[in-house]
Amino acid sequence: MRGSRRPIYTVAAWVRRQPPKVKAFLGVVAGMAALVFLRFIVHDHDNLFVAAEAVHAIGISVLIYKLTKERTCAVSDSAFASSYISPAVLLVVNLCYGFLLA
Repeated sequence: MRGSRRPIYTVAAWVRRQPPKVKAFLGVVAGMAALVFLRFIVHDHDNLFVAAEAVHAIGISVLIYKLTKERTCAVSDSAFASSYISPAVLLVVNLCYGFLLA
């Protein structure tokens, strides 16, 4: 007889066995629940904005680092033809939104 598993592992295994449509639905529900949670928790929206900008800055820094050191931002060694174009587009879009929101 096998020992008891942790509940988080049981839930993760259950989610992995679900079809893609159910996973998408669960993702949407989790995202909406996170937004509702933030709505009730965050009272000063300026702090939330500063945190979001900090996360954007960190993401852009990681993107620039990967571009300079690895010459690609691909997650694996897959042969995507757009692996050089996608990071540049994402970088430009993030910078534009950062300047527009500031």
